[in-house]
Amino acid sequence: MSKNYRGKSINRKTKWRGTCPKCNRTGVKLIWPQGNIKVCKQCFSKNSSEKN
Repeated sequence: MSKNYRGKSINRKTKWRGTCPKCNRTGVKLIWPQGNIKVCKQCFSKNSSEKN
């Protein structure tokens, strides 16, 4: 079965896609909080792997 509602809650939020303030990638999802800013998935996983 297809997942018709995937990402529905993300799409309702305003300003959820844009330019990452850490790596300056454009058109990425910015839903991972890191301090007071929201970063892309790659920056979030890179920072969390450095902590371990």
